[in-house]
Amino acid sequence: MQKGGFVKCLALFLFSTIFLYGVGETYNIEWLQFQLLSESSEGGFRMSFSSLTPVIGGLLVVALYEIALKRII
Repeated sequence: MQKGGFVKCLALFLFSTIFLYGVGETYNIEWLQFQLLSESSEGGFRMSFSSLTPVIGGLLVVALYEIALKRII
């Protein structure tokens, strides 16, 4: 992949992922929101995050661009 193509795909991935997280936060859609949970106790420290759906959506948008739209354009 050429450098220009990589930059386009990276920009498309970042835009679509941030857009989906923004929609989740704006309209209070739980499965599109980024949630960071942390817990500290005597046994140790535990940290987890949820909702990777926007990341997967961003990857799908880039895949659709590479497969379908790039051939048309």
